Amino acid sequence: MKQLDKILLGHNPLFGVDHLSQERGNAKQQKFENKSALVEVLRYAHSKGVKAMMMSTHPRSKVILDILSTDPVLKDDFTVYPLLPYIVKYVRQANEKGMFNVLTDLLSQAGAGKSLSMMLTGMTGLVGGNLYKMIKILIDIEMLPFKGHKIGAIFMHDALVDLALGLGCDEAFDVFRDHIQKEYGVPGGLISKNVPLLRNRLDERGWDDYLIMAAFNKTGFYLNPSLDATIKAVQKPGMNFIPMSTLAAGAIPPEEAFEFIGQFPEIKSVVVGMSKKSHIDQTVDLINKYIK
Repeated sequence: MKQLDKILLGHNPLFGVDHLSQERGNAKQQKFENKSALVEVLRYAHSKGVKAMMMSTHPRSKVILDILSTDPVLKDDFTVYPLLPYIVKYVRQANEKGMFNVLTDLLSQAGAGKSLSMMLTGMTGLVGGNLYKMIKILIDIEMLPFKGHKIGAIFMHDALVDLALGLGCDEAFDVFRDHIQKEYGVPGGLISKNVPLLRNRLDERGWDDYLIMAAFNKTGFYLNPSLDATIKAVQKPGMNFIPMSTLAAGAIPPEEAFEFIGQFPEIKSVVVGMSKKSHIDQTVDLINKYIK
């Protein structure tokens, strides 16, 4: 697998998402309603060597993608790691205007010719009962906003990964990975809240050198079934692992968090949300200190 970026800027703070405090999340969202504030954070992170970012298809992602496309400092020197899909968006918009209109709006971003082609292919899959053809079309629709951007890897959201695990639909992982590699030329990664179970299923399917992202921290926050089981899964050869939620939503001091991560030589990359210059300075220094 190709070398991935060492530090991925997490999107949650820039979108106003905080897992423990809605008040803090709202404050961040209000701050980054100002486009210049986004530019300032992205440029500063870039100046400290952070040149990659996780990015869901959250409605606010378009503003950030526009900045990355046009800013003279960031253009052509920033890699995006899309996370598909942003499920809340579909639920909310489907309730407001219906799923057909949601898909029509998304297809309009592709241009007339491409949009018609994707719709016809999707209808063919629907009529023929080909679920996996429909999955590929939905992936391509979700990827439309990222057209023209440098892509590092593309991840399936943990809500879908864990649902597929629970239903025993493991073939969906093959479809996702193979389509991503064929159409976009990058690794197709999976995010899960149960790394040991996902590892077992993928190993049974003969996967090797694959990419997984999941929460990983010394408190066991968001880890299932346990911290010990997750550690064993991370240390087992054959998987490229990227930890997130390393600070356990702020419960772990940064020095402790990254010292813990640094105990695992298997870990070469990390995702972390940073929205202040002081946080960027501290976090980048600690990651470079403990993760080699």
